[in-house]
Amino acid sequence: MKRFVALFAMLLAAPAASAADAGADVKPPDGFQKLFNGKDLSGWKGLVASPPKRAEMSAEALAAEQEKADASMREHWTIEDGVLTYDGKGQSLCTDKDYADFEMYVDWKIKDDGDSGIYVRGSPQIQIWDPNHWKVGSGGLYNNKKNPSAPTIIADNPIGEWNTMYVRMIGDRVTVKLNGKLVTDNVVLENYWERDKPIYPTGQIELQHHGNTLWFRNIFIRELAKPDELKKIEEAAPAKATAVPKKDRNVLVFMRHAGYRHSSIPVGARAVQLLGDKSGAFTSKITDDLTELWPGNIDQYDGVVMVNTTGEWIQPRAEDLEQIAAKYGEKLSAAEAEAKLKKSLLDFVSSGKGLVGFHAASDANYKWPEFGQMVGGYFNAHPWHEKVGVKVDSPTHPLMAAFGGKDFSIVDEIYQFRDPYSRKAVHVLLSLDVEKTNMDKKNIRRDDGDFAVSWVRNWGEGRVFYSSLGHREEIYWNPQMLAFYLDGIQFALGDLDAEATPSVQ
Repeated sequence: MKRFVALFAMLLAAPAASAADAGADVKPPDGFQKLFNGKDLSGWKGLVASPPKRAEMSAEALAAEQEKADASMREHWTIEDGVLTYDGKGQSLCTDKDYADFEMYVDWKIKDDGDSGIYVRGSPQIQIWDPNHWKVGSGGLYNNKKNPSAPTIIADNPIGEWNTMYVRMIGDRVTVKLNGKLVTDNVVLENYWERDKPIYPTGQIELQHHGNTLWFRNIFIRELAKPDELKKIEEAAPAKATAVPKKDRNVLVFMRHAGYRHSSIPVGARAVQLLGDKSGAFTSKITDDLTELWPGNIDQYDGVVMVNTTGEWIQPRAEDLEQIAAKYGEKLSAAEAEAKLKKSLLDFVSSGKGLVGFHAASDANYKWPEFGQMVGGYFNAHPWHEKVGVKVDSPTHPLMAAFGGKDFSIVDEIYQFRDPYSRKAVHVLLSLDVEKTNMDKKNIRRDDGDFAVSWVRNWGEGRVFYSSLGHREEIYWNPQMLAFYLDGIQFALGDLDAEATPSVQ
């Protein structure tokens, strides 16, 4: 697999553009698109009411109100030298497209006593205001009642200077960095409009105002899971779990990567979350925060699901060490923190908890041999990315119910594995059907014909389920695969009893 140092951590730590940069010629960070082109209001519209009120309008009434709102938008929102300026009159500005999960950069500037915000999925709000006036910094989730609403620190630049805000929204959780500093850490955003309901799964992004002059520029976005993808996952996910949970289950969906960034990571993470939500088998929290694995904290979970977690992700970064000091009161070196994190995850699984890995979870932590042993093997090239045959090695195994115990074909990136993979250590469920697959490929590194695709194993008192399928987004809305993955997760959690003795004794 082609290797490169992931850009994601750098994007979190650095502004999208320097304070001197602005305009239509600024290049978005890798993977991001311009949400504001710096030239005109293409892709934007005027605000019409709130989501519940818009939903009550007829198509004709909504169109009429939208026409009025767009006229107001053109009157009060203008562009000059790549800067979007609001004169303090009229209505807020919103995207003409709905978003589900996304990452976003936006530069903003306000006056003394200024007040603004970013509405995500049409809901208030990620706060922007003068901290000197309100004595609280920008970047908090102002309208939260049950979950944290204030930012952890004041990171605003002086009034009149540009600020860069990074926003990530996955599911109902929001992370905000202001001027490179974490101010909101994966906090649930509550539904302001309908307090008895969770946040809307999709919606527009709004630049909100409180009757004061505002400036915005360099607005970039990267969609993580799109509305249509979430709809397909929801429709394909099983309505009922195979096994009744023995108790309420809580799962950490872990999507940290330190190597190749699979575009399917957020889709796979949300698929796991939706599997639990729809079936009632478990609740979940999605994160890339390494400190969630810290001793003691990890105990709140019954299992960890690793979605395409590549590279040496167990190695703490500077921001991880800051988080460990802030959250757990321990000031450690990177080596000391890494040692504690390794032991924490190993102890977690061996104590009776579950570990699940999708696809590139095996392409990770090569410098940590116990990790490869626990997962069951290390990635060793992917000769195939095409339609292949898959053989059901264990037809009567409970986890093979999704396939009816029968062989099948699928299009995905197919791995082969190196040590410590061995059928003497894992119970193989699926493998490549070499009779129904093009074996005339370069980079085939096994001469024994043993190309496992999925397996289970015991690790101490705990259980491990691994499947190398999951490179492509559509794997996560394939009904058979979702049923298979739900069963695999339930096995790892200890709710679905199934054989895990090695295939070869």
